[in-house]
Amino acid sequence: MRLWSFSLVFLAVLGLLLILVGGDITIPIGIVLMGGAAVGAVSLGFYAVGRSEDRAREAEAAARQPPPPAPDAERPGDGRITARRPPRSRGDS
Repeated sequence: MRLWSFSLVFLAVLGLLLILVGGDITIPIGIVLMGGAAVGAVSLGFYAVGRSEDRAREAEAAARQPPPPAPDAERPGDGRITARRPPRSRGDS
């Protein structure tokens, strides 16, 4: 993300230099470069906020999950019947 920040600052400075140099063609190009840098900076800000929200959501989900049981530990019973029922009679017999 630092590379993007440096690139946007470079574009803004380059656009400012083109505006200061002045000329029929360089002023509009400088304005476009500065506008592009401004749009990129706002987009980068939204990207950073979204990324931090995703990380926070993942941390909350990881904290909510119970730790996996140890493989050699016996699980306590919950009182439910675990045997399967016999197959139903369909009236064939």
